[in-house]
Amino acid sequence: MSTPDPSMRVSNAEREAIIAKLHIATEEGRLELDEFAERSRDAYAAKTYGELERLLNDLPDTTGELAVPHIATSAARNAADTPAELNLSPKASSMQRKGEWLVPRRIKLQPKAGSVKLDFRHAIIGTREVDIAIDAGASSVEIILPAGAYAEAEIDLFASSSDNRCEYKGMNGLRFNVTGKAKASSVKIRFERRFLWWRW
Repeated sequence: MSTPDPSMRVSNAEREAIIAKLHIATEEGRLELDEFAERSRDAYAAKTYGELERLLNDLPDTTGELAVPHIATSAARNAADTPAELNLSPKASSMQRKGEWLVPRRIKLQPKAGSVKLDFRHAIIGTREVDIAIDAGASSVEIILPAGAYAEAEIDLFASSSDNRCEYKGMNGLRFNVTGKAKASSVKIRFERRFLWWRW
């Protein structure tokens, strides 16, 4: 397969193919998690083949071919194994997802007198958008987005609060659609906090 014209536009499938290759490089120890997260964000934001190709320039076996890899690698198997939907319903307890976890297209949160924390900073996300539906009662929900992502929030509030610090500001990265309702609850959407060498 010939190398594509660097100025040609890329498809979503080709972006996801590059992210799969980056994930393999991370598993092999060639990339750190922070590098993987940064390059994945750049892949989602890329518009041309040239912008995608530079993400693989310092990795082996980069021929310029951007075909979707055959599902044989562990990274591809993991993506194939990602559930279509995740349901979290803690009652008088807390639940969280963090680190390198597989993110489905749809997430439902139904905490009752509990708390839920979703940390997407190092998560494996194979879609351009993630839908999060909330039905919270006397609970707290905290959502941490990766850099470059943004959130659109439409939440019906009853004696509750909602704080979206990741509103759209011209980003081309991942989009999180946060909808639902909250009663006597709090919903916070934010990016990573930093102070000196601490990250949380």
